[in-house]
Amino acid sequence: MRVKICGIRNEKELETAVNAGADAIGLMVGQRHPSQDFILPGTAARLASLLPPFVSPVLVTHLTEPNAIMELIDQTLITTLQLHGGSRPEQITPLLDYLEGAGKLILAIHVTAPGEFTPDPTLYYEKVNAILLDSMDPATGRVGGTGRTHDWNTSARLAAASPRPVILAGGLNPDNVAEAIRRVRPFAVDVNSSLKGYDGELDLKLSTTFVRNAKNALDGLA
Repeated sequence: MRVKICGIRNEKELETAVNAGADAIGLMVGQRHPSQDFILPGTAARLASLLPPFVSPVLVTHLTEPNAIMELIDQTLITTLQLHGGSRPEQITPLLDYLEGAGKLILAIHVTAPGEFTPDPTLYYEKVNAILLDSMDPATGRVGGTGRTHDWNTSARLAAASPRPVILAGGLNPDNVAEAIRRVRPFAVDVNSSLKGYDGELDLKLSTTFVRNAKNALDGLA
């Protein structure tokens, strides 16, 4: 099981995520919705350059306009993109052309109710490399980092049917991640807010426990 820790903002959090055993980190650049974890492109570029081999940086953005996203790619030199702002299919095509096969695109899909997704994931299978299932909070306008779970039965059905790898996010924490993995059987899991300590910084103990529980979730299971 692969684990991405999202919302990394500084060198200390980067070190915490790496020491906890994360396979990837999310660097959030280009904000349109409420979040406290966005950083400048230059900061994202610096943090990405500090990663050791086999830990991958992921550029997470709310932006949808292709030229603006291409500018972020140029500024950060990060070519794995997590589109978390509701990009339309026609907005993704220019990004594919720009990356020329040298990058990966992950599209965030929100599970809004049992059996319901926003947007429809079937419209994107031919354009992206993976689907990330997340929760949203209409009351606050948050499209990620909500701390809220969604209907895992819906996620499980999509994970079983999807021709693309499915990444599970939304309200995961050290206590529920193993159950979530066993029920949904995703390709990977993504976590953010539940691993923050009282000081708002990424916590090493919580992060290490999360990664361990995620990676051990399917031990002994067929």
